[in-house]
Amino acid sequence: MAYQKFLKNEHGAATVDWVVVMAALVGLGVAVTNQTDAALTTESQNIQGEFQNGMFETAWDSSLAVQPDQDAGTTCTGGTSCDPGTGSGGTTLWTGTTTDPDPDPDPDPDPTPDPDPDPTPDPDPDPTTDPDPDPDPDPDPDPTPEPASAPAAGCPSTNYFGVPIASDGSDFGNNNDYTLRTSGYTNLRSCSGLPNRRGFFDANPSFTLTLSDMEQFNRVQFLIESTNCDTTLLIRDASGTFHFNDDFNFPTHTRSRLILNDTASLNGRVDIWIGRYNPGQCISTLEIRERN
Repeated sequence: MAYQKFLKNEHGAATVDWVVVMAALVGLGVAVTNQTDAALTTESQNIQGEFQNGMFETAWDSSLAVQPDQDAGTTCTGGTSCDPGTGSGGTTLWTGTTTDPDPDPDPDPDPTPDPDPDPTPDPDPDPTTDPDPDPDPDPDPDPTPEPASAPAAGCPSTNYFGVPIASDGSDFGNNNDYTLRTSGYTNLRSCSGLPNRRGFFDANPSFTLTLSDMEQFNRVQFLIESTNCDTTLLIRDASGTFHFNDDFNFPTHTRSRLILNDTASLNGRVDIWIGRYNPGQCISTLEIRERN
């Protein structure tokens, strides 16, 4: 047969086109070659290598693609970088492309950051508070004195008021005397808490003084004088102490006088009662003098 001549003929390479046409026979020849232990001629070995390496080309098979071998010993990606395979065959060329998996999505944005602090902080509070725009008014230095009460029978009482006089003592000694009609029908001896002396007075004072700055004086003198009455005198100072006098100019009995040395006790309300040694009415004059 023709293939037997080819196997025996050392110059069989000259008939290689014919051998390819006989594809079935060639395949059989390759199988026989792989199974035999006999040595091949030089030309036959060249043909065998061309077949096994996928490099055998002819004018009519130059466009045939070599299919991937699933059992190939090496798998190549991109034709240059190869990973070892698990089969026993030759090299399989993979012309496709392998893309990386989708990149990780963008990480979650940072949570909303805290707003920037106010670049212009509030100014420090004014350490000095504004003064009270409407301070309480100062108390009236000269309050309006209470008017004199109507004559009332009974023991001397501070529940009533006499003729008002307000002074800081600067007008004492200017002969500013005060004259009025007085009366008295209640004996002082019958009044609890008052000096146990004879003298008849009414409940209401004859004068109510509002005094200030009296400590500038060493002494203050209170003098009662009448032309036709036996006068008596009772004074309650601002500290609540009562002072009494009768018959300063004995034996005429027309004057009564008190000199007070504790002048500071006169700052405030001072009540003066002008009475008689016997019950009745009388016209009398009050004189106040400072004594240094």
